[in-house]
Amino acid sequence: QAGASWRWERKEKMSGVPSVEELSELMREPSRVRNLCVLAHVDHGKTSMTDSLIASNGIISARLAGKLRFMDTREDEQLRCITMKSSSISLKYQPSPPVRPSTVKHHTGTEAHLINVIDSPGHVDFCSEVASALRLCDGALVLVDVVEGVRTQTVAVLRQAWVERVTPCLVLNKIDRLIVELQMDPADAHRRLQRLIENVNAVCGTFYQEQFLERAHEMDAEEGDVDKVKEQMERDGTLQKQFEFSPANGNVAFASATVGWAFRVEDFAGLISQKLGMKAEGLALAMWPPDGKDAYFNPKTRAVSRKDETGKGVPMFVQFILNQVWAVYDSLLSSDEERTLKIVDSLGLQVPPRELSNRNREEALRSVMMRWLPLSRSVLAMAAEQLPPPTAAQGERVRRLL
Repeated sequence: QAGASWRWERKEKMSGVPSVEELSELMREPSRVRNLCVLAHVDHGKTSMTDSLIASNGIISARLAGKLRFMDTREDEQLRCITMKSSSISLKYQPSPPVRPSTVKHHTGTEAHLINVIDSPGHVDFCSEVASALRLCDGALVLVDVVEGVRTQTVAVLRQAWVERVTPCLVLNKIDRLIVELQMDPADAHRRLQRLIENVNAVCGTFYQEQFLERAHEMDAEEGDVDKVKEQMERDGTLQKQFEFSPANGNVAFASATVGWAFRVEDFAGLISQKLGMKAEGLALAMWPPDGKDAYFNPKTRAVSRKDETGKGVPMFVQFILNQVWAVYDSLLSSDEERTLKIVDSLGLQVPPRELSNRNREEALRSVMMRWLPLSRSVLAMAAEQLPPPTAAQGERVRRLL
Protein backbone atom coordinates (compact mmCIF):
# COMPACT_ATOMS: atom_id res chain seq x y z
CA GLN A 1 0.00 0.00 0.00
CA ALA A 2 2.86 2.38 0.83
CA GLY A 3 4.42 1.69 -2.57
CA ALA A 4 1.12 2.25 -4.35
CA SER A 5 0.60 5.52 -2.45
CA TRP A 6 4.07 6.72 -3.41
CA ARG A 7 3.45 5.91 -7.08
CA TRP A 8 0.08 7.72 -6.98
CA GLU A 9 1.62 10.83 -5.39
CA ARG A 10 4.46 10.81 -7.90
CA LYS A 11 2.04 10.44 -10.81
CA GLU A 12 -0.09 13.31 -9.47
CA LYS A 13 2.98 15.55 -9.08
CA MET A 14 4.38 14.74 -12.51
CA SER A 15 1.02 15.27 -14.26
CA GLY A 16 1.56 19.04 -14.13
CA VAL A 17 5.00 18.89 -15.79
CA PRO A 18 4.89 20.40 -19.30
CA SER A 19 5.72 17.93 -22.04
CA VAL A 20 8.54 18.42 -24.52
CA GLU A 21 5.94 18.84 -27.24
CA GLU A 22 4.25 21.70 -25.34
CA LEU A 23 7.53 23.54 -24.82
CA SER A 24 8.55 23.00 -28.45
CA GLU A 25 5.23 24.46 -29.61
CA LEU A 26 5.75 27.55 -27.43
CA MET A 27 9.20 28.08 -28.92
CA ARG A 28 7.58 28.73 -32.30
CA GLU A 29 5.93 31.87 -30.94
CA PRO A 30 8.80 34.27 -30.08
CA SER A 31 6.38 36.88 -28.73
CA ARG A 32 5.46 34.43 -25.97
CA VAL A 33 9.06 33.63 -25.00
CA ARG A 34 11.04 35.27 -22.20
CA ASN A 35 14.74 34.58 -21.71
CA LEU A 36 15.90 35.67 -18.27
CA CYS A 37 18.86 35.30 -15.96
CA VAL A 38 18.75 35.32 -12.15
CA LEU A 39 21.46 37.64 -10.79
CA ALA A 40 22.56 38.56 -7.27
CA HIS A 41 25.38 38.80 -4.77
CA VAL A 42 26.39 35.46 -3.25
CA ASP A 43 23.82 33.99 -0.82
CA HIS A 44 21.11 36.49 -1.72
CA GLY A 45 18.74 33.68 -2.75
CA LYS A 46 19.14 33.03 -6.49
CA THR A 47 19.01 29.24 -6.37
CA SER A 48 16.18 29.21 -3.81
CA MET A 49 14.23 31.55 -6.08
CA THR A 50 14.82 29.28 -9.05
CA ASP A 51 13.68 26.26 -7.01
CA SER A 52 10.33 27.93 -6.34
CA LEU A 53 9.88 28.76 -10.02
CA ILE A 54 10.67 25.17 -10.97
CA ALA A 55 8.19 23.86 -8.40
CA SER A 56 5.41 25.80 -10.16
CA ASN A 57 5.79 23.40 -13.10
CA GLY A 58 5.61 20.31 -10.86
CA ILE A 59 9.21 19.30 -11.60
CA ILE A 60 10.03 19.27 -7.89
CA SER A 61 7.85 19.31 -4.80
CA ALA A 62 6.93 22.75 -3.48
CA ARG A 63 8.02 21.57 -0.03
CA LEU A 64 11.56 21.02 -1.31
CA ALA A 65 11.83 24.39 -3.04
CA GLY A 66 14.63 26.38 -1.47
CA LYS A 67 16.16 23.27 0.06
CA LEU A 68 16.85 21.00 -2.91
CA ARG A 69 19.01 23.44 -4.92
CA PHE A 70 17.80 21.71 -8.08
CA MET A 71 19.92 23.80 -10.45
CA ASP A 72 23.16 23.03 -8.58
CA THR A 73 23.81 19.82 -10.48
CA ARG A 74 27.51 19.44 -9.66
CA GLU A 75 28.57 17.53 -6.56
CA ASP A 76 30.91 20.30 -5.40
CA GLU A 77 28.08 22.84 -5.73
CA GLN A 78 25.89 20.78 -3.42
CA LEU A 79 28.72 20.28 -0.93
CA ARG A 80 29.72 23.95 -0.81
CA CYS A 81 26.12 25.25 -1.11
CA ILE A 82 27.09 27.79 -3.77
CA THR A 83 26.43 27.97 -7.51
CA MET A 84 29.62 27.67 -9.57
CA LYS A 85 28.29 27.07 -13.10
CA SER A 86 25.32 28.63 -14.85
CA SER A 87 22.50 26.20 -15.59
CA SER A 88 19.23 26.67 -17.44
CA ILE A 89 15.72 25.29 -17.54
CA SER A 90 12.53 25.96 -19.54
CA LEU A 91 9.27 26.61 -17.70
CA LYS A 92 5.69 27.04 -18.82
CA TYR A 93 3.71 30.00 -17.47
CA GLN A 94 -0.01 30.61 -17.84
CA PRO A 95 -0.64 34.37 -17.40
CA SER A 96 -3.70 35.99 -15.86
CA PRO A 97 -5.20 39.33 -16.91
CA PRO A 98 -2.98 42.10 -15.46
CA VAL A 99 -4.29 44.22 -12.58
CA ARG A 100 -2.57 47.34 -13.95
CA PRO A 101 -2.54 47.24 -17.77
CA SER A 102 -0.89 50.68 -17.85
CA THR A 103 2.36 49.29 -16.40
CA VAL A 104 2.55 46.29 -18.75
CA LYS A 105 5.39 46.91 -21.18
CA HIS A 106 4.80 43.79 -23.25
CA HIS A 107 1.33 42.40 -23.88
CA THR A 108 0.94 38.90 -22.44
CA GLY A 109 -2.68 37.98 -23.17
CA THR A 110 -3.93 34.78 -21.58
CA GLU A 111 -2.02 32.27 -23.71
CA ALA A 112 0.78 30.18 -22.23
CA HIS A 113 4.33 31.57 -22.22
CA LEU A 114 7.73 29.90 -22.29
CA ILE A 115 10.12 31.21 -19.63
CA ASN A 116 13.75 30.18 -20.13
CA VAL A 117 15.58 30.68 -16.81
CA ILE A 118 19.35 30.70 -16.25
CA ASP A 119 20.59 30.45 -12.66
CA SER A 120 23.99 32.15 -12.48
CA PRO A 121 26.72 32.16 -9.79
CA GLY A 122 26.94 35.02 -7.31
CA HIS A 123 30.53 34.60 -6.17
CA VAL A 124 33.06 36.99 -7.66
CA ASP A 125 35.32 34.10 -8.70
CA PHE A 126 32.70 32.97 -11.24
CA CYS A 127 31.83 36.36 -12.78
CA SER A 128 32.67 35.05 -16.27
CA GLU A 129 29.68 32.70 -15.96
CA VAL A 130 27.44 35.71 -15.29
CA ALA A 131 28.75 37.55 -18.36
CA SER A 132 28.12 34.53 -20.55
CA ALA A 133 24.62 34.01 -19.16
CA LEU A 134 23.64 37.64 -19.72
CA ARG A 135 24.62 37.49 -23.38
CA LEU A 136 22.12 34.67 -23.85
CA CYS A 137 19.26 36.53 -22.17
CA ASP A 138 16.95 39.45 -22.88
CA GLY A 139 16.02 40.17 -19.26
CA ALA A 140 17.17 39.58 -15.71
CA LEU A 141 15.84 39.19 -12.18
CA VAL A 142 18.18 41.04 -9.81
CA LEU A 143 17.82 39.82 -6.22
CA VAL A 144 18.85 41.90 -3.22
CA ASP A 145 18.86 40.68 0.39
CA VAL A 146 16.88 43.32 2.31
CA VAL A 147 19.12 42.91 5.37
CA GLU A 148 22.51 42.98 3.64
CA GLY A 149 21.43 45.49 1.01
CA VAL A 150 23.41 46.42 -2.10
CA ARG A 151 26.75 44.59 -2.11
CA THR A 152 29.76 44.57 -4.44
CA GLN A 153 28.45 41.80 -6.68
CA THR A 154 25.04 43.47 -6.82
CA VAL A 155 26.71 46.50 -8.38
CA ALA A 156 28.76 44.25 -10.66
CA VAL A 157 25.77 42.35 -12.07
CA LEU A 158 23.76 45.55 -12.54
CA ARG A 159 26.68 47.07 -14.44
CA GLN A 160 26.99 43.95 -16.58
CA ALA A 161 23.27 44.08 -17.37
CA TRP A 162 23.64 47.76 -18.32
CA VAL A 163 26.56 46.99 -20.63
CA GLU A 164 24.73 44.10 -22.30
CA ARG A 165 21.49 46.17 -22.60
CA VAL A 166 19.51 43.56 -20.68
CA THR A 167 16.24 44.73 -19.11
CA PRO A 168 16.20 44.01 -15.35
CA CYS A 169 13.51 43.56 -12.72
CA LEU A 170 14.23 43.95 -9.01
CA VAL A 171 13.32 41.37 -6.36
CA LEU A 172 13.78 42.43 -2.73
CA ASN A 173 14.36 39.04 -1.16
CA LYS A 174 14.38 37.68 2.40
CA ILE A 175 11.66 40.02 3.68
CA ASP A 176 11.06 37.51 6.48
CA ARG A 177 14.47 38.39 7.97
CA LEU A 178 13.08 41.82 8.86
CA ILE A 179 10.38 40.06 10.90
CA VAL A 180 12.21 37.12 12.45
CA GLU A 181 15.79 38.38 12.85
CA LEU A 182 15.65 42.17 13.08
CA GLN A 183 12.14 42.13 14.60
CA MET A 184 11.21 45.34 12.83
CA ASP A 185 7.70 46.69 12.93
CA PRO A 186 5.95 47.21 9.56
CA ALA A 187 6.57 50.98 9.54
CA ASP A 188 10.34 50.59 9.99
CA ALA A 189 10.41 47.82 7.39
CA HIS A 190 8.63 50.12 4.94
CA ARG A 191 11.22 52.85 5.38
CA ARG A 192 14.02 50.32 4.93
CA LEU A 193 12.49 49.03 1.68
CA GLN A 194 12.15 52.59 0.38
CA ARG A 195 15.80 53.34 1.10
CA LEU A 196 16.93 50.09 -0.49
CA ILE A 197 15.10 50.85 -3.74
CA GLU A 198 16.62 54.35 -3.69
CA ASN A 199 20.09 52.80 -3.24
CA VAL A 200 19.64 50.49 -6.22
CA ASN A 201 18.40 53.38 -8.38
CA ALA A 202 21.36 55.50 -7.26
CA VAL A 203 23.76 52.77 -8.43
CA CYS A 204 22.05 52.63 -11.82
CA GLY A 205 22.19 56.44 -12.00
CA THR A 206 25.97 56.31 -11.85
CA PHE A 207 25.97 54.11 -14.98
CA TYR A 208 24.06 56.81 -16.84
CA GLN A 209 26.48 59.50 -15.70
CA GLU A 210 29.45 57.39 -16.77
CA GLN A 211 27.90 56.86 -20.20
CA PHE A 212 27.30 60.60 -20.52
CA LEU A 213 30.93 61.42 -19.76
CA GLU A 214 32.16 58.74 -22.17
CA ARG A 215 30.04 60.12 -25.02
CA ALA A 216 31.12 63.66 -24.26
CA HIS A 217 34.75 62.52 -24.42
CA GLU A 218 34.20 60.65 -27.69
CA MET A 219 32.62 63.73 -29.26
CA ASP A 220 35.38 65.95 -27.87
CA ALA A 221 32.56 68.03 -26.50
CA GLU A 222 33.51 71.51 -25.50
CA GLU A 223 31.54 73.46 -22.98
CA GLY A 224 29.06 74.67 -25.58
CA ASP A 225 28.49 71.18 -27.00
CA VAL A 226 27.36 69.59 -23.75
CA ASP A 227 23.73 70.25 -24.66
CA LYS A 228 24.15 68.23 -27.85
CA VAL A 229 25.37 65.27 -25.81
CA LYS A 230 22.40 65.64 -23.46
CA GLU A 231 19.98 65.69 -26.40
CA GLN A 232 21.54 62.54 -27.82
CA MET A 233 21.30 60.82 -24.43
CA GLU A 234 17.65 61.83 -24.11
CA ARG A 235 16.84 60.41 -27.53
CA ASP A 236 18.50 57.19 -26.43
CA GLY A 237 16.92 57.30 -22.95
CA THR A 238 15.14 53.94 -23.23
CA LEU A 239 17.95 52.13 -21.44
CA GLN A 240 17.88 54.54 -18.52
CA LYS A 241 14.13 54.07 -18.04
CA GLN A 242 14.59 50.30 -17.99
CA PHE A 243 16.90 50.71 -15.00
CA GLU A 244 14.48 52.83 -12.94
CA PHE A 245 13.00 50.55 -10.30
CA SER A 246 9.75 51.27 -8.50
CA PRO A 247 6.76 49.19 -7.39
CA ALA A 248 4.70 51.87 -9.17
CA ASN A 249 6.30 50.74 -12.46
CA GLY A 250 5.50 47.07 -11.81
CA ASN A 251 9.17 46.02 -11.97
CA VAL A 252 9.75 45.44 -8.24
CA ALA A 253 8.66 42.38 -6.27
CA PHE A 254 8.99 41.60 -2.56
CA ALA A 255 9.79 38.00 -1.67
CA SER A 256 11.03 35.31 0.64
CA ALA A 257 12.40 32.64 -1.67
CA THR A 258 13.16 30.11 1.08
CA VAL A 259 9.58 30.25 2.37
CA GLY A 260 8.17 30.38 -1.16
CA TRP A 261 6.13 33.59 -1.25
CA ALA A 262 6.30 36.87 -3.13
CA PHE A 263 4.08 39.76 -4.05
CA ARG A 264 3.83 42.99 -6.00
CA VAL A 265 1.54 45.84 -5.02
CA GLU A 266 -0.73 44.73 -7.89
CA ASP A 267 -1.37 41.41 -6.14
CA PHE A 268 -2.72 43.01 -2.97
CA ALA A 269 -4.66 45.60 -4.94
CA GLY A 270 -6.42 42.81 -6.78
CA LEU A 271 -7.17 40.98 -3.51
CA ILE A 272 -8.70 43.87 -1.57
CA SER A 273 -10.12 46.19 -4.26
CA GLN A 274 -13.59 44.63 -4.10
CA LYS A 275 -13.73 44.90 -0.30
CA LEU A 276 -12.91 48.61 -0.45
CA GLY A 277 -15.06 49.31 -3.47
CA MET A 278 -12.13 50.80 -5.38
CA LYS A 279 -10.58 50.09 -8.76
CA ALA A 280 -7.57 47.81 -8.45
CA GLU A 281 -5.33 49.95 -10.66
CA GLY A 282 -5.98 53.11 -8.67
CA LEU A 283 -5.51 51.25 -5.41
CA ALA A 284 -2.15 49.91 -6.56
CA LEU A 285 -0.99 53.43 -7.43
CA ALA A 286 -2.04 54.66 -3.98
CA MET A 287 -0.16 51.86 -2.23
CA TRP A 288 3.12 53.04 -3.77
CA PRO A 289 2.68 56.39 -5.56
CA PRO A 290 5.03 57.09 -8.50
CA ASP A 291 6.48 60.18 -6.80
CA GLY A 292 7.56 58.12 -3.78
CA LYS A 293 5.41 60.06 -1.30
CA ASP A 294 3.08 58.04 0.90
CA ALA A 295 -0.71 57.96 0.55
CA TYR A 296 -3.13 57.43 3.45
CA PHE A 297 -6.55 55.76 3.60
CA ASN A 298 -9.26 57.02 5.93
CA PRO A 299 -11.54 54.07 6.83
CA LYS A 300 -14.33 56.39 8.02
CA THR A 301 -14.62 58.45 4.84
CA ARG A 302 -13.12 55.68 2.63
CA ALA A 303 -11.02 58.35 0.94
CA VAL A 304 -7.35 58.40 -0.06
CA SER A 305 -5.26 61.43 0.89
CA ARG A 306 -1.66 62.41 0.24
CA LYS A 307 -1.49 64.10 3.64
CA ASP A 308 -1.70 62.52 7.08
CA GLU A 309 -4.62 64.63 8.26
CA THR A 310 -5.02 62.90 11.64
CA GLY A 311 -1.33 62.74 12.50
CA LYS A 312 -1.74 59.04 13.24
CA GLY A 313 -2.10 57.80 9.70
CA VAL A 314 -0.31 54.75 8.35
CA PRO A 315 0.95 54.61 4.74
CA MET A 316 -1.29 52.40 2.62
CA PHE A 317 1.60 50.05 1.78
CA VAL A 318 1.97 49.40 5.51
CA GLN A 319 -1.76 49.38 6.28
CA PHE A 320 -2.87 46.97 3.56
CA ILE A 321 0.23 44.88 2.89
CA LEU A 322 2.94 44.77 5.55
CA ASN A 323 0.53 44.70 8.50
CA GLN A 324 -1.14 41.62 7.03
CA VAL A 325 2.14 39.81 6.36
CA TRP A 326 3.41 40.62 9.86
CA ALA A 327 0.12 39.39 11.40
CA VAL A 328 0.37 36.01 9.64
CA TYR A 329 3.97 35.55 10.79
CA ASP A 330 3.15 36.57 14.36
CA SER A 331 0.16 34.23 14.71
CA LEU A 332 1.85 31.18 13.18
CA LEU A 333 5.25 31.50 14.85
CA SER A 334 3.64 32.15 18.24
CA SER A 335 1.41 29.05 17.88
CA ASP A 336 -1.75 31.08 18.44
CA GLU A 337 -4.17 28.52 17.00
CA GLU A 338 -7.36 30.54 17.42
CA ARG A 339 -5.89 33.63 15.79
CA THR A 340 -4.29 31.53 13.04
CA LEU A 341 -7.61 29.90 12.14
CA LYS A 342 -9.30 33.31 11.96
CA ILE A 343 -6.58 34.70 9.68
CA VAL A 344 -6.57 31.64 7.41
CA ASP A 345 -10.36 31.80 7.17
CA SER A 346 -10.36 35.55 6.42
CA LEU A 347 -7.81 35.00 3.65
CA GLY A 348 -10.03 32.31 2.11
CA LEU A 349 -7.30 29.66 2.21
CA GLN A 350 -7.78 25.92 2.31
CA VAL A 351 -4.97 24.60 4.51
CA PRO A 352 -5.17 21.04 5.93
CA PRO A 353 -5.44 21.07 9.76
CA ARG A 354 -2.46 18.74 10.08
CA GLU A 355 -0.28 21.32 8.32
CA LEU A 356 -1.51 24.17 10.51
CA SER A 357 -0.84 22.14 13.67
CA ASN A 358 2.64 21.07 12.56
CA ARG A 359 5.05 21.32 15.50
CA ASN A 360 7.60 22.79 13.16
CA ARG A 361 6.07 26.27 13.01
CA GLU A 362 8.25 27.27 10.06
CA GLU A 363 6.66 24.49 7.99
CA ALA A 364 3.20 25.59 9.10
CA LEU A 365 4.06 29.15 8.09
CA ARG A 366 5.34 27.92 4.75
CA SER A 367 2.07 26.06 4.07
CA VAL A 368 0.04 29.23 4.60
CA MET A 369 2.29 31.70 2.80
CA MET A 370 2.76 29.53 -0.30
CA ARG A 371 -1.00 29.26 -0.72
CA TRP A 372 -1.66 32.92 -0.01
CA LEU A 373 1.15 34.58 -2.00
CA PRO A 374 2.74 31.94 -4.29
CA LEU A 375 6.13 33.15 -5.43
CA SER A 376 5.91 31.85 -8.98
CA ARG A 377 2.66 33.72 -9.67
CA SER A 378 4.13 37.15 -8.88
CA VAL A 379 7.64 36.69 -10.21
CA LEU A 380 6.67 35.02 -13.49
CA ALA A 381 3.91 37.59 -14.05
CA MET A 382 6.48 40.35 -13.58
CA ALA A 383 8.86 38.64 -15.99
CA ALA A 384 6.19 38.18 -18.67
CA GLU A 385 4.87 41.74 -18.38
CA GLN A 386 8.10 43.70 -17.90
CA LEU A 387 10.81 41.77 -19.74
CA PRO A 388 10.91 41.90 -23.55
CA PRO A 389 10.50 38.93 -25.90
CA PRO A 390 13.49 38.13 -28.15
CA THR A 391 11.91 39.92 -31.12
CA ALA A 392 11.80 43.22 -29.18
CA ALA A 393 15.03 42.85 -27.23
CA GLN A 394 17.34 42.10 -30.12
CA GLY A 395 16.50 45.34 -31.89
CA GLU A 396 17.95 47.21 -28.92
CA ARG A 397 20.91 44.94 -28.32
CA VAL A 398 22.06 44.51 -31.92
CA ARG A 399 23.40 48.09 -31.98
CA ARG A 400 25.96 47.15 -29.34
CA LEU A 401 26.94 43.97 -31.17
CA LEU A 402 27.56 45.96 -34.36
